[in-house]
Formats: sequence, C-alpha cells, structure tokens
Amino acid sequence: MTAPVTDNFLQKFEEKVVNLLTELESLRKEVVMLKQENTTVKAEKANYVKKLQGLISLFDSLNAPVPHETNTNEVHHLRPATEEEASAVSA
Repeated sequence: MTAPVTDNFLQKFEEKVVNLLTELESLRKEVVMLKQENTTVKAEKANYVKKLQGLISLFDSLNAPVPHETNTNEVHHLRPATEEEASAVSA
C-alpha cells in the first residue's frame, strides 16, 4: 500500500518540479528581454536629454543680449533724451 502512495507522491512532485523549471526558464527569458528594453530606454533617454540641452542652449542664445562695441562718443546715445530732444524728435 505504501508503494502506490509513494509513486503517486513522486509523480506529483516531479510534475511540480517540471512546472517550476518551466516557469523559471520563462522568467529568465523575461529578465533578458527587460534588460534589453532597459538598455534601449536608457539610450533613448540620453538622446532626448541631448536634444533638450540643445534646445535649451538655443533658447538661451536667443535671449542673450547682442554685444556691441561702445565708443565713448556714442555714450550720449545711452542716456535718456531731455525734454527738448524729445520734443525736437516728435516735431
């Protein structure tokens, strides 16, 4: 009577081991796939960061003041106009 119980137990145990090994192999394949996907996503992120930095640099260059040489004779152009000068221009 013990022999059939032992055979049945061993058969169920073997089935469970086979199922676990199958699941383990499936999970290993999934890990490999996810690692590849992770590598791809990291590369895409680096590419987007590079593009974004380029856009930010472009915007910064658009907002930067335009440098020009100032001659000491031109300094009077930088001061506010007097009332007389303003009325002469508007007349």
